Amino acid sequence: MVTRGTWSTVKDRSEWTGRRDAGRANLKTARNALLVADEGGDGRLIVQGAILCSIAYGDALTIKVAGIRNGIDHQRLPDTLRHALGNRVAQAELTRLGRLLKRKDDSAYGHRALSLNDARTAVAQAEAFATWAEAELVRG
Repeated sequence: MVTRGTWSTVKDRSEWTGRRDAGRANLKTARNALLVADEGGDGRLIVQGAILCSIAYGDALTIKVAGIRNGIDHQRLPDTLRHALGNRVAQAELTRLGRLLKRKDDSAYGHRALSLNDARTAVAQAEAFATWAEAELVRG
């Protein structure tokens, strides 16, 4: 049984392209920030970029495939994605997305710096999720 996400119906399904473009832009920004970051610096903004990338790609998929958009609670995006794509979405992708989303509050509101290793891990996870999402978006 699929847990109920926090989605709503989208009136204009073509908005998925804007979400995909936001995912691409956030990933590019996170990668670039990682390239110029000082070793020992704070990786929170890089982690946030990776998370925002994944949220945008998740929204693009749910909008294009099912005409729904996750809302209210980003932690429920994996449930919304499962509802939209059914068994087309591998558990590994849902797990990857869930791991990224668990870092959202800590990276945005936490009091501790996140290491560049944390940032590298988040960007790698976002890249893998984005690669999968791009393939699914082509598949439609």
